[in-house]
Amino acid sequence: MKPSAILLPGKDTPLRAGHPWVFSNAIKKVEGAPGPGDLVLVKDAKGETLGIGTWNGMNSIRIRMLSNKDEKIDAAWFAKRFKELDTWKRSHLPEKTNGYRLVHAESDGIPGLIVDRYADVVVFQIHTVGMDVLRDSIIEGLKALSPTAIVERSDVEARLREGLKTLPPHVHFGNVMEPIAFQEYGLNFLADVLKGQKTGFFLDQREARHVVGTLSKGKRVLNLFGYTGAFSVHAAKGDANFVTTVDVSLPALEMAEQQFRLNKLDPEDEKKFLFLEADVLDLLDADSIEGGPYDLIVCDPPAFAKTDSQVEKALKAYSELNIACLKNLEVGGILVTSSCSGRVSAEDFRSMLRLAAGRAGRGVRILEWIGQPADHAERLAFLEGRYLKTAVLEVTGIR
Repeated sequence: MKPSAILLPGKDTPLRAGHPWVFSNAIKKVEGAPGPGDLVLVKDAKGETLGIGTWNGMNSIRIRMLSNKDEKIDAAWFAKRFKELDTWKRSHLPEKTNGYRLVHAESDGIPGLIVDRYADVVVFQIHTVGMDVLRDSIIEGLKALSPTAIVERSDVEARLREGLKTLPPHVHFGNVMEPIAFQEYGLNFLADVLKGQKTGFFLDQREARHVVGTLSKGKRVLNLFGYTGAFSVHAAKGDANFVTTVDVSLPALEMAEQQFRLNKLDPEDEKKFLFLEADVLDLLDADSIEGGPYDLIVCDPPAFAKTDSQVEKALKAYSELNIACLKNLEVGGILVTSSCSGRVSAEDFRSMLRLAAGRAGRGVRILEWIGQPADHAERLAFLEGRYLKTAVLEVTGIR
């Protein structure tokens, strides 16, 4: 018999609304002795079953819900969920796109699990002790999608907060000898699923990249924190006059050049393309930027705030960065600027941009506000899943 967690009166409401977490202060008592990662039945104060989830007695989030009923969680359960999600995700993707997030953890009803799909290769990350215990079932469930390879990238710091160790990249099924080719809006990209950041690519910025492509015609484009050049490829294929890709990592820039070649673009054409190994802030602080002046700047930095205590410092860093970007744009110039810090709210990010525009002496209008794409969709009951914010701004005047 499974252990059970009985909730205090009134603490069942968030679960009934679809929130996936049960906090320690919501539990009246536990019947049985669940160990780390064990499946636990959750019941309301009257004893009615609310569902089943995984237990972690060392975390303030005691239980992460997997189902709103008592059912067997095994390979067959995962296979069914993966197939359902795969069908839904594919139906919401743009044409000629086969790189997408199959499972977005809590927002897709499987807390602690990330699964990305690049064509026929699937890559998963396990963030929680509950999913760690269920690893074998997850792998068997993924096989139901008929992938050519299954790769695990559980080398993330989030595991440390669950009392888990980070793990080196591992191929559980099939063979992966080189970066995986896939498509996005008909353009060709590579995901280095063994050595690249995240699971090999930043799939969540798909829509922002597409928008950059539509805005780039005839413009000189500066892509900051360019990583492997996905924004740059969209800009170049959108008929930009000149594209500069900036990153502090030389291997990332070398991969960017490969992405250009995949799309029949010549990275050695110095009249059209520049790949610059540099620190972004040092570059923006210079009197002039190589390849400039620019008409469109993409600013997509890494997450500056991973905890609440880092938010104030992060907002200051975002402000300095966006002030510098705006100062490098004239009237009619466009800034596409992002934050992937979940701890920084959309409202705080917008307020920071307003102040940054004032300090840069620029009048600015918002052309578009881009959130998470459908394969990273937010769950209404789970505000904690909101993280990605991209503003498309146009300079309207200089004061």
